[in-house]
Amino acid sequence: GVGTGLGLSVSYGIVDQMGGQLSVSNVGEGARFRIELPIFNEG
Repeated sequence: GVGTGLGLSVSYGIVDQMGGQLSVSNVGEGARFRIELPIFNEG
């Protein structure tokens, strides 16, 4: 499908606000998106 291209930008902003990292790498004919978020403990 065809999109507006905003999805990755919005996703990056959300992950960044949560103190995480979003990375992208090429895998064969596709792409791999990796999201890393810090662990949160309420205690």
